[in-house]
Amino acid sequence: MQCHIMVYVRIVLTTLVSITCMLGDNFVELTQHPLLKALADNATHAAIGALSGIAFAVQFYEKTTHFFGWLLIFTCFACSSLIDVDHFIAARSWSLEDATNLTRRPFLHCSTIILLLLFIYVCVSCLNYMRCSLLLGAILCAFVTHHTRDAVRRGFWFCFFGHTNRISNITYILTTIITPYAISYLHGLCRTLIVQQFLGHFIKLNDSNYKDNRGYRYMQV
Repeated sequence: MQCHIMVYVRIVLTTLVSITCMLGDNFVELTQHPLLKALADNATHAAIGALSGIAFAVQFYEKTTHFFGWLLIFTCFACSSLIDVDHFIAARSWSLEDATNLTRRPFLHCSTIILLLLFIYVCVSCLNYMRCSLLLGAILCAFVTHHTRDAVRRGFWFCFFGHTNRISNITYILTTIITPYAISYLHGLCRTLIVQQFLGHFIKLNDSNYKDNRGYRYMQV
């Protein structure tokens, strides 16, 4: 029964993400007022972040408390929105005109951050720190979905390597849908027996102060 429910949840979330991507982007394109355009753009980022956070959190609903599940959703939602604050930091001004007319992309829009977060996420997941790894996973979801949406217009920007070509809308939507499931799958991959046996030769995991559940260690929230 739970398997069927998860299938329905994924179908609903996939539909909502697709609709949010298309409607949000179309509204931003049709809006002429600068302030309304900026608010609509950030709201679309935030909405996609919230839906991605839900898709990520439900993969672990049996292993976390309800409070921590909501924390993961809020983390992804807030991070997706707050990434755009770097426009104002780079402009050194709270003026919307200054923030939206930068000569170069601000630092939080460097996709090298995604590679760094991915590396840390894998390491923490392998080391069996459930709570920290899931919070990192939610942040990673936020960055990937935010940068992917921006890549439709500008491509990805990797420090020291430059920009990639712009991606298509279908690539953007599919990547946004798949991201939370891919990140949760990677977490499970890090917890497989073969990976843990390999790490066990080099790292002695201390189980004190943690509760074990199906091979996971995590603190109750």
